[in-house]
Amino acid sequence: MNLRLQPSTLSVFGKGAPGSVGLSFAPSASAHCSRRCPHYGTRCYAERLEARYSKLAAKLERHHAQGFERTCRDALAELEAGKGSGFVPIWFRFSVCGSFPAQPTPEDVRALRALVEWLNAHRVPIHLPIETRAKATRYRRALRGLGVTVRESATSERRARTAPGPVSWVTVGGGVPDAKKAARARTRATGRKCIVCPAVAAKKLNGDVERAKCGNCTACADPAVDVIYPSH
Repeated sequence: MNLRLQPSTLSVFGKGAPGSVGLSFAPSASAHCSRRCPHYGTRCYAERLEARYSKLAAKLERHHAQGFERTCRDALAELEAGKGSGFVPIWFRFSVCGSFPAQPTPEDVRALRALVEWLNAHRVPIHLPIETRAKATRYRRALRGLGVTVRESATSERRARTAPGPVSWVTVGGGVPDAKKAARARTRATGRKCIVCPAVAAKKLNGDVERAKCGNCTACADPAVDVIYPSH
């Protein structure tokens, strides 16, 4: 991947188009992740990823040890350095692995807001998923006024079908047809537009993700669109 940024705090990720970066704060299925997530410790794709890549796992442990505030500030410094070299991301994904702390401190919130403000100022679309209704509500309040979409990662099929705001859901088992069925059910229940993630769907159907990568698709940054991910 030909980038003018060599991430140390930030990372590149497979679903991201060239120019996309991600930021994660802790290992998956531990630390910040809610045990209410149906994928916790069982079907978590990110946990499997970390088991395969020891350098990624070490980075996540380092981020967790130094804390959320420091990691946000390091990421912001890295973005500013990248801009000095002519690189601004086309897409920013929070929590490629792991999640946010359940109870952020005021310092955590200030650092996160500063990072989001920089991304907004440079017109970088943001995917910011947060598991559970309560936790998503907490971060929506923390980021109020910044216009960023805090997307609730639903923890049950019923919540995925009926939640009133921006939501996502990873189907438990099944493939693209089940994801399409879930998307239709949500639209019927809420009247909101709901799509199946093109990147995951394309990979599951034929392995072709070149045109369907995150950053080419920016649906997850759109507060008016909900997203269903086939089990992966």
